[in-house]
Amino acid sequence: MKVVYKPGNAYEEINCFDFREYEHGIVLHNEEGYNIGYVPHEILSHIEPHEGEKLAFEDGQPPEPYGDDDEDDEDDDE
Repeated sequence: MKVVYKPGNAYEEINCFDFREYEHGIVLHNEEGYNIGYVPHEILSHIEPHEGEKLAFEDGQPPEPYGDDDEDDEDDDE
């Protein structure tokens, strides 16, 4: 996968095999499981799968992330 982040004025990319998310950022791993980098959440842009790493979902769309309910948005205006 490719991790895209923006430490300054330009975007940077790191190719990795896997990552683990922690409270303040993500740690990137190579195929052997060694740490190859760290990206804080503040500068993380997005993570892209390489060709062949993409998953096919039964209904064509990935599931909604947990905790992104729009049901209680009406109460936010009060």
